[in-house]
Amino acid sequence: MLQNNAGDDLHQAADGSFRFATALPGGAAYAVTVKAQPSSPAQTCTVNNGSGTIASAEVDNVKVICATNSYLVGGTVSGLGGSGLLLQNNGADDLAVAADGSFVFAQPVASGAAYAVTVKTQPGAPAQTCSVSRASGTVSASAVSDLTVMCSTRSFTVSGTVSGLVGSGLALRNNAGDDLAVAANGAFSFSVPVASGADYGVTVKTQPSALQVCIARQAFGTVTTGPIASVTVACTVPGIDRFAFTANEGSDTLTRYTVAADGQLSNATSFAAGDTPQHVSVHPEGKSVYVANILGGTVTQYSIDAAGALTRLPEVTANVGSYPLFVGIEPKGRFAYVVGNGAIHRFGIDATGNLVNGATFPGAVGSRKISFDPEGRFAFAPNNGSIGVYLLDQATGDPTLAPASVAQPLLQDIVIEPTGRFAYVDSISGTGGAGTLSAYAINAATGALTLIGSVPTGVTPFSLTVDPTGRFVYVVNRSSNSVSAYAIEPRTGALTAVPGQPFATGNVPDSVTVDRTGRFAYTANQGDNTITFFTIDRATGALGTGVNFPALGNRPQFLALTR
Repeated sequence: MLQNNAGDDLHQAADGSFRFATALPGGAAYAVTVKAQPSSPAQTCTVNNGSGTIASAEVDNVKVICATNSYLVGGTVSGLGGSGLLLQNNGADDLAVAADGSFVFAQPVASGAAYAVTVKTQPGAPAQTCSVSRASGTVSASAVSDLTVMCSTRSFTVSGTVSGLVGSGLALRNNAGDDLAVAANGAFSFSVPVASGADYGVTVKTQPSALQVCIARQAFGTVTTGPIASVTVACTVPGIDRFAFTANEGSDTLTRYTVAADGQLSNATSFAAGDTPQHVSVHPEGKSVYVANILGGTVTQYSIDAAGALTRLPEVTANVGSYPLFVGIEPKGRFAYVVGNGAIHRFGIDATGNLVNGATFPGAVGSRKISFDPEGRFAFAPNNGSIGVYLLDQATGDPTLAPASVAQPLLQDIVIEPTGRFAYVDSISGTGGAGTLSAYAINAATGALTLIGSVPTGVTPFSLTVDPTGRFVYVVNRSSNSVSAYAIEPRTGALTAVPGQPFATGNVPDSVTVDRTGRFAYTANQGDNTITFFTIDRATGALGTGVNFPALGNRPQFLALTR
């Protein structure tokens, strides 16, 4: 609607010429304005040459120029927790949104034109799904500001596979709340999905019957952008230990015991060993026994037949050092490692169990123990003031000291739990022999150790072990005649005291051993020539009241079990 001199109105419907109805006399003034702007679409019209005085001819040079208005498109985002959200308008105008709140696209849209807002890229870390409400329409005569983008975090299933299961009663648990009964081998999936960005942690809540041991691996992590399907639960039937062996320092003997179904020992028989035997170990396949003789400078070795009969093999005298302290067999049973004289002595193991092709690797000053990760990729030895981390050559077994060694004084022993994620080290930390048990996380690629935390033990801690399920760690304390026991938190490796610990042993225990089913524990007590036998509560890790058996040999040092 145009107007002249505030009174003469003219409705103009289209482009082209226009003429006001009322003529003006010569010498009269005129003033053309826009009284009402056009709509549908909304436009803004301006007048050029719109005022002046009538001369002696008609005025026809007034120009009215109209342009369509444009308006911004925007709205609000809520629930955004991830990064990378990218919105788009009309297939071209992109807008990155980093946080909840209002948003506005940079390019305005002309009145009368359509707008269509979509999610071009969904956010991640955590993965989310965002949807747009009132996402499309036609721009009228004002900005569009009522779009809403609602984001919610996606959740994914946690699943995996079970193998080797033959018993019943296996129960898995995710995140200490989602329990799953598993009756057969194959795939499993928890019913409660886990949000992206949240942690998952699969553990064995209840071991199956039939004396099986099930271990969950690749069981902890953070859900990212898809389902977790990599958890493996491997179940084994470890069998029942039938024989126990002790190295007897005071009588230069190895004693064999028969292990009854209830774990108790009987039928002790002694065999000659070398001078001052310190440690005994059994091959993982149960085919041979090895005794380190500290003053004899030898390793005595025996083969074992199915009935437990021992046949002495040739004495190992070369490449064991002058005072061998310990013989460790890596988990695959291919190589043996003798610790002594500040070195690690590597041997191959032939088909009959003989240690062969020995070689010496210096750099283990002060070591008296060695332990291995479950895959036999790393060895760990408590050296003078540090924990030595060794990379094991998978072809030759040769150990190479890694730069990942960790400083810690007065170390005694080290053990690795069955998943290979955590290591536990005992040490003398205070006056009077006060002890400490430290937990470390193991870097899966390098073997490097990172301290998790420490807990107290008894006085003069010495040997330690982890039960076969990886849920409990036990430490013998030589001066307080006890076993300290701690539960392992499966996600973090942190330690919590087992109810009732410490548990009393015989006098001056030198070692603690748990059977392969996790039901029985034994300490070899050199101070009173006894072996203390315990039952284990598989749910809590608590030891029953110890029963002391007289040892056949004098000053038993270590006890090893085999089936």
